[in-house]
Amino acid sequence: MRRGDVLTGVALSRSGRFRVVASVCGVASALLLVSGCAPARHRISGEEARGAREFFTAAAALSFPLVASYSGVAETSGRVLPFVAGVSSRSPAEETVGFYDPLGGPILFLANDGSRVTVSRGQAAGEFPPPDMKPFASGLVSLGRILFGAPGYPVEEGDLGRTPEGGWVFGNRRQRLFSDPLRRLLLRAEYDFAGKRVVVSYPGREMPGPPPLVKVEVFGAKILLRRDVE
Repeated sequence: MRRGDVLTGVALSRSGRFRVVASVCGVASALLLVSGCAPARHRISGEEARGAREFFTAAAALSFPLVASYSGVAETSGRVLPFVAGVSSRSPAEETVGFYDPLGGPILFLANDGSRVTVSRGQAAGEFPPPDMKPFASGLVSLGRILFGAPGYPVEEGDLGRTPEGGWVFGNRRQRLFSDPLRRLLLRAEYDFAGKRVVVSYPGREMPGPPPLVKVEVFGAKILLRRDVE
């Protein structure tokens, strides 16, 4: 995916662009941060626990490369602001996520090398992000997996449980994953990074495969990304 390939015809003012950049930089920390409480859950064991672990392990088994483009809006401070975005992920250690204004002007890029995420400015960045923004440690997260509806981190050691609605839950210090009540799909995930939390959900998801909508909640902002039809 070339950085200028994701375009849309909706206009965006320069002041609006700055606010969008601030919001999507929240996604930068997010797609890797909404404070909130995880739903109550009951610990499970035996056959049910084995089934739950197999479910979450299978949910993380995506084949690379992953490439997609999105149109989106960020709702922050009472304003709704449009942007477009694209992800190109050759592997969990070679990923780029780009954010653009609706005319295709590059705002910022996130580069994930499998251990840290680097933020770089685009030509349309304006005042943010600052030129000296330092990379931040991310661990073995995959931004592509998150956008494609899969667990961001590998499913390794963690606690298993069941929500009151019947869905399964997997949790450790990095991520908490929630299935739908019928235990068919990953419906929601929470990721911890540097003491902050990002909540990612997939509204209206009804079948396997990349979800048509991805919702990110971070620092009180709500960001909704709609996957472009291929």
